[in-house]
Amino acid sequence: MKRSVTAYDDVAAAYGRALDPEGAGLVDPVLTELVGEVAGRHVLSLACGQGQDARLLALLGAAVTGIDVSEEMLRRAREHEKADPRGIAYVHDDAQALAQLGSASFDGVVCHMALMDIPDLAQAIGAVARVLRDEGWFVFSIVHPCYHPHVEIAEDYLVDHRYLKLRPPDWLPPHAYHRPLAAYVNELASTGLRLERVVEQHTPGRPDDVGGVPGLLYARAVKRSD
Repeated sequence: MKRSVTAYDDVAAAYGRALDPEGAGLVDPVLTELVGEVAGRHVLSLACGQGQDARLLALLGAAVTGIDVSEEMLRRAREHEKADPRGIAYVHDDAQALAQLGSASFDGVVCHMALMDIPDLAQAIGAVARVLRDEGWFVFSIVHPCYHPHVEIAEDYLVDHRYLKLRPPDWLPPHAYHRPLAAYVNELASTGLRLERVVEQHTPGRPDDVGGVPGLLYARAVKRSD
């Protein structure tokens, strides 16, 4: 892949210090429950960053490949893998294409808190569907699209748009992409991914979020074989 600087290259050092600095791996009971039994399965960690979700999946027994468009994030992921080997292969690739990965090559795909940072949702979900085997699953978590008050300017909920976050921490890029909930559901359906479960969750450390509404949304979908 051609070398290019991404938004996450710019914050990679701060991101690594703020989240999982020791490389122990992600702790997320909701994500772990939705993923289920993965021992011996080939699982892709999509937009893996510095590898915290990839290390969780490996700890659960999966054979893990992590991909990310940020070379700086991957450099830190490989440093953690060298210090504490878990058999994870890290690949520099774009989540909107997954050009380095073969079709029908994974039993599952996990994308933790990253889909809202990817510009083209349709291409990303299409790429996920392509690399999944029949009956393979896709588990993702995002900022809840119905409740994203942390923006500078209110926009029409039904309109896809790039938004500026309100006072983002220095370990996150300042922009993300809003899509209505229907966009996620419809893109899954159009690629043959059947939605099985949705979990709405308060943001960790913010049990009230804003107005008592959930800040996070998790989902699990399965690739139909018919």
